[in-house]
Amino acid sequence: MDKKSLNRNLILSQLVFLGVLGILLWAEIPIYVLFPIMIIVSASVLTIISRRLQKQYNLISRAAQQIAKGDHSMRIPDLELDEINNMGQDLNEMLGKLDNTIHHLAVHREELRLVLGTIEDVLWSQNPEGRLVWANQAFADLFPSYNPESLQYYWEVIREPMLLSEIKESVASPKKLMKEVLLGDTSYLLSATENPQARRKVFILQNITIIRTAEQMKKDFVANLAHELRTPLTAIKGFTDAMQDKPLANNHRYLQIIQNHTSRLIHLISDLEQLIRLERTAELELKEINLGTFFHNVQLILNPHVEEKGLKLLIELDDTLPRIHCDPFKLEQVFINLVQNSLRYTEHGTISIHSYANDMGVMFEVRDTGKGIEAQHLPRIFERFYVADPSRNKSQSGTGLGLAIVKHIVLLHHGRIEVESHPGIGSTFKIFLPIQ
Repeated sequence: MDKKSLNRNLILSQLVFLGVLGILLWAEIPIYVLFPIMIIVSASVLTIISRRLQKQYNLISRAAQQIAKGDHSMRIPDLELDEINNMGQDLNEMLGKLDNTIHHLAVHREELRLVLGTIEDVLWSQNPEGRLVWANQAFADLFPSYNPESLQYYWEVIREPMLLSEIKESVASPKKLMKEVLLGDTSYLLSATENPQARRKVFILQNITIIRTAEQMKKDFVANLAHELRTPLTAIKGFTDAMQDKPLANNHRYLQIIQNHTSRLIHLISDLEQLIRLERTAELELKEINLGTFFHNVQLILNPHVEEKGLKLLIELDDTLPRIHCDPFKLEQVFINLVQNSLRYTEHGTISIHSYANDMGVMFEVRDTGKGIEAQHLPRIFERFYVADPSRNKSQSGTGLGLAIVKHIVLLHHGRIEVESHPGIGSTFKIFLPIQ
């Protein structure tokens, strides 16, 4: 399209106006005729210019209306007047940059929505009125009455009194909130941050139950360790004092008791060292072993202990068992600890080890006919020093670390261990080791 200059049109219109005026003055037209003619000429020139400008304006206006409706691909077309066309092209360039910015923001917003939607922490934002503006899927799972299609008040969705109280206090205060709350049996860390630009407050509920459980396990470990150490040390000190008071009387019995408690301390420290080494390093001395030979050696080690209690140790191996790669010393410790654990709770019957092979690996089962374990203790029996039966005879108990050592060794082999038990019937420990 040939562009016409607005300035040139204005200059030409002025020249036309002056030319007509000059002609009329040269022709000595009377004043009362001259003025109406000049008004008509001026109005005609202005009308022509106005129509051209209106046409350009209408083109820009239609494009602006489409952009306002969300059609960001719309551009201002080429315009007839050069100055206005240049302005339109500048606007088109600005719209192009704005379109790219909006596209990038939309991509980032979608990515953020996906991240926040899949995060396990409970997230939501609310306006100063208390209406829920946005919440992620974890929030909807925790509070099923949430409806994202309507702007609900937070107290219509959240029905936990403790949480509602903390939210209400946070809304009334501009300070950042960080408070631990308990919802049922689950511990959460509630934090809130204000967005002054959007006039919203963002809340986060982080599940810290695992952290609290770990802290409690540490406390229990320290308390149990102190108890395990205090008992033999108190006995050793007491009987040493007795020997000093009565040097000749009952010395042999006192020495025997001291020796027993000293041995218990040595075993306890040895197991602690082994457990610490397992936790600090993940190194295995892998070797290919024949399971038949391996369990023959295990049986030779355990038979004296089993026969001492008048029990039987039965080992049944699957004929199709493959040769497996493992750390033979550590794996041997697994079965020794499990059988010794069964010996403490089994007074009659048998302790047996069975094996099964499949395409994924090898399954071992250590079964006993002992007193069994109550269901509430099963999730914690692999904790250090955890005692499922506090009334058991300490003189016949172990260090309380055997099952913790077993679990660590199995995990180092990328395996898993499970336990099934029925009081009065017995327990079964199942170990799965994948084929390396």
